[in-house]
Amino acid sequence: MMFFVKARMKIFHFFLQYFLQLNRNIFYLAVSQAFSMTAMNINMITTALAGFLIAPYGWMSTLPLSLQFLTTMISTVPSSLLMARFGRRPIFLLGVFFTFFGGILMGLSLIYKLFLVFCFGSMCLGIGHSIAQFYRYAATETVSEDVRPKAMSLVLSAGIIAAFLGPALSKLTALGISDAIYSASFFAIAGVQFLALPCILFLKIPLPKSTTSGGRSLSKILNQKQMIKALISAAGGYAIMSYLMTATPLQIVNICNFSISENATIIQWHVVAMFAPSFITGTLIMKYTVNRVLYLGIVCYILMVIVSLIAETTSEYLLALVLLGLGWNFLYVGGSSLLVSLVKPEEQGKVQGVADFIIIGSVAFSSLSAGFIHYFIGWDKMVLGILPFILIILISNIDDIRKGFFAKQ
Repeated sequence: MMFFVKARMKIFHFFLQYFLQLNRNIFYLAVSQAFSMTAMNINMITTALAGFLIAPYGWMSTLPLSLQFLTTMISTVPSSLLMARFGRRPIFLLGVFFTFFGGILMGLSLIYKLFLVFCFGSMCLGIGHSIAQFYRYAATETVSEDVRPKAMSLVLSAGIIAAFLGPALSKLTALGISDAIYSASFFAIAGVQFLALPCILFLKIPLPKSTTSGGRSLSKILNQKQMIKALISAAGGYAIMSYLMTATPLQIVNICNFSISENATIIQWHVVAMFAPSFITGTLIMKYTVNRVLYLGIVCYILMVIVSLIAETTSEYLLALVLLGLGWNFLYVGGSSLLVSLVKPEEQGKVQGVADFIIIGSVAFSSLSAGFIHYFIGWDKMVLGILPFILIILISNIDDIRKGFFAKQ
């Protein structure tokens, strides 16, 4: 027993030193990311089920999640502009407060069966999630330019903790208050998010230097070929992932008649595949260029489509979802890293806000449409429908492919 305790302590010490040797801000942001993603995982597992219990009509059970997606999308630009004006730390603290407050509201609304309050609490979570999306950008602002991809990648890698902690807390707290099922899960969201406060308070990220012009115009920045490629890769990669992941439980449980436990295992390892590569994705970008990492994401998605179309067993669905997670990581981290490299410090507020509005808007639309499309056309046609979007991502990278896979960026 002592051997395993010592082994865990050595592993923890290794990762602690790994983060701290790069930058203390990276460590604080990674821990904050882990707590934020854990809160969001509990939310994604629980909200629709809880909404069904108190919604006036069954079809309204997913309304809180829908409102949350829309609020997240709408909040991105204001959040980014506020960070440019007041700094990262105050707005990150505001995001923690919104998630904490939202979790408390949703828990109480289940106890007192107040559906409208439940929806409002879900919207508060949406604002908190929107602000937490900027942790990855903040990671690049106090390190040298050559290690920015690694810094961003390491912060996102903290999601692997959430892949295990989120489902575990959901199971542990679902029946925590017997008279109000799932209410304790939302109190857990508030508690987990509250733990991020010390890390946010320790952050030291200076305001970007302002210029009289405010940098280039937004239209000029967004019309760059490389910027278009970055946005299509990040937004397209994320939307495809969200689209299939949302429909997977419907396919696995309702159509294939696999157990809820098997569904949980497949989704859990999908989330692990999303975040585990982040320990090396930044290094791969630095060593082999961002172009090759984006190509790798496209290849993973093509293989995922093939496996998804022939999948019949749990193992095959598991492989498809692992490939989906890997493809998301390479496209999202690669696209985000490329975006950061194209923006000057004084342009961050407006560009990052608009970029995340596009990315999260794509995710919201794909998530909200997934259940409807799966119901009416089925899994196989749904998967085939992804191919045109993979082709668009491929076309956005075509100039670099023509130069040759081994050409330096």
